[in-house]
Order: sequence, then C-alpha cells, then structure tokens
Amino acid sequence: MALIRDLLRRSGQGTPQLASQIAGDSHVGLVRTVNEDAYICASLQDIKAVLVGVADGMGGHEFGEIASYFVLRYLLTEWHQHDDREFESVQDVRDFLTRALENSNNHIFHVNRVLRIRWAMGTTATLGILWNNKLIVGHCGDSRCYRWRKHKLTQLTTDQTWKEEMVQHGYLTHEEAALHPLANMLTNCVGALRNLRIEFRTTSVHEGDRFLFCSDGVSSQIDEGTIEEILRDTGDATAAVKGFVRASLQRGGHDNITAVCLYT
Repeated sequence: MALIRDLLRRSGQGTPQLASQIAGDSHVGLVRTVNEDAYICASLQDIKAVLVGVADGMGGHEFGEIASYFVLRYLLTEWHQHDDREFESVQDVRDFLTRALENSNNHIFHVNRVLRIRWAMGTTATLGILWNNKLIVGHCGDSRCYRWRKHKLTQLTTDQTWKEEMVQHGYLTHEEAALHPLANMLTNCVGALRNLRIEFRTTSVHEGDRFLFCSDGVSSQIDEGTIEEILRDTGDATAAVKGFVRASLQRGGHDNITAVCLYT
C-alpha cells in the first residue's frame, strides 16, 4: 500500500491559484509498523479551487490503511470528474463533500458487512475546499483543522469522540471525561457506521491566514501552544509541515503523524 499511497499524495498536486503555499507529509511514527494515515492536496485551476485534507484509518490488521486510502482516492476521482466544473455557492461545495463522503461510507460499510470483518475498518476524514475566498471544512472523526490568523489560533473542528460528547452534553467535566477509559473512542467515522454524521464549518479566508489539517498523531502529541508557535514562526508551508512532523516525533511519535498546511 505504500506505493499506492505515494501516488495518491502526488496526484493532483501543484501550485494552487488561491493558496500561495500548500504542502503535506505523513510519517509512520516511532511505534507503529503500518501508516494508516493518508492526505490529499489537489487543485482544479479552471474552477480556481483547492482541496486538502487528512484521513486517519482504523481497524484490525491493515484495514485502516485501506479505508483512509479509499476515501481520499474516491474523493480525488470525484474531484477531477466534477460535472459542473464550477461551484456556484458554498452549498454546492458542501453537497460535493457530502456526496463523496456518504458514497465512501456506504461502500466501506458494505465491505465490512459482506466480509464480516470483526474489527470494522473505518477512517476519520477532515477535508477542506478553498473556494471564492472561503474555506469549507467537512469533518468526521477526530482529525483536526486549525486556523492561525493575526496571532490567534482557532480550532475549526470538534473531535467526535466519547469524551467531547460527554462534555458538550454537560454530563462530565473535561477533567472527568479525560480520565474515562472510553475518552478517545470515536463516536463517528467513515465506514464503520451505517449513518454518517458530517459536520461543516465555513470560514472566510484572509491574506496571511495559515491552516493546519492534521491527524491525532499531531494534535495528541503537541499542545496548542506549540502548534501556534510553528504556524506563527514558520514562513512557508513546507517548513511548517516538517516542523509538525519533527515536533511530534520528538514527543514520542506514538501514532502515525500527518500534517497538511495551507498558507494564504
């Protein structure tokens, strides 16, 4: 799967018109033997849009790697076969992401049932489409998207985990939920559940904005202060990605590490 993953990473890459810099990388980490993460960086110059994102697979054996690869490969295929060739509204962008993610979810869920996979394969998916000076983010799972703007870091996604849902519903405090053995269990992902819940966030994009899409191999290893420092002090997207990988490895590299940076 490593060679196919590399082909996916290279496919569609280039210098997008709406982003001055875009870069991504993935590392297996220092503990895992298989990299179940994947990422995507693609542009359609004729409709002036950019697609970026990360997927973090889960499942027994190497099924997680298959799930993350499939979702982004399917998304990339749909991206280059986009019928309308142009988005006319934010809702068009959301509809595109919804179709791609729901179709991927249906396919993987069907494979899980037909093959009777004991530990169902699935994947997170945190995707962004930069269009018309807006970033539309579609999100499933606990991979994240951050925005750095004018010396302020904002997390644009909310983890879909047991811990976050207990806190949001007021059942537990952050401290109580963090100590629970189910704290990091996903409550939503692509492929493992029949019904997919996609959360969307749309934000305007200003000159100088810097965005990070990452798997939890980054966000669980380094704190927000370090994330903000790297985005603030690193002048180009490629160097920032290298900084996130290096910082995650220095803190143990206990999981696969994937980061995509988009600088405007």
